[in-house]
Amino acid sequence: MTTVLLSKRLLLRPIAAEHREAIAALHADPRVAAQLVDGIPDTPGKADLFLRWNAPMAARGHGTFAVHRRDSAELIGLFSLTPFDGDEDALELGGKLFPSAWRGGLAVEAAAALIDHAFGTLDRARLVSAFHPDHRSAPASLARLGFAWERDGTLFGRPVRIMRLTRDGWIAQGCRPLRSRRRDSRSDDGGGGPDARYAKPMMAMTAEQPDE
Repeated sequence: MTTVLLSKRLLLRPIAAEHREAIAALHADPRVAAQLVDGIPDTPGKADLFLRWNAPMAARGHGTFAVHRRDSAELIGLFSLTPFDGDEDALELGGKLFPSAWRGGLAVEAAAALIDHAFGTLDRARLVSAFHPDHRSAPASLARLGFAWERDGTLFGRPVRIMRLTRDGWIAQGCRPLRSRRRDSRSDDGGGGPDARYAKPMMAMTAEQPDE
């Protein structure tokens, strides 16, 4: 069974062999790689290993999802729900977009779809997100999604800042991103500048479809 998530503009589905080249190209972009704290599958061979690592999680409804615009088959990024540093009670929300998709609020929209999935279908009570301290846009984007600072730490030997979101907190803010205080979208939000036009409810729709 394949988990497919839909938002207003995006379709998210588990990564598959067809995404192999795009996965490598995304991680080979130095503007993307500079923001990452985990492994970087920046060659087709490493992408194959990444796909095999992800398969057991995808079978359980989480792991890494390919992000597409609903009207296009082109992969524009990857967003994920993965186990966090040995913490069995939490999933880590992560994401990255090709720089061409860094404006328009797409990162916040993709993240909101996964948050709905985590707290709804997967019945999780808490999410965390860890990012490099130099990632300029991550804190504001995560704050729009309701995440609050938890602590500083290290992952894979690199410094990170960790923010958290509870299911109760997501429900309290209406299961949607908060309206941005910015009036423009010139900054990127880890893939897309905060944009108040898309601060409307974005409930993810989950469909279980048979694998082909």
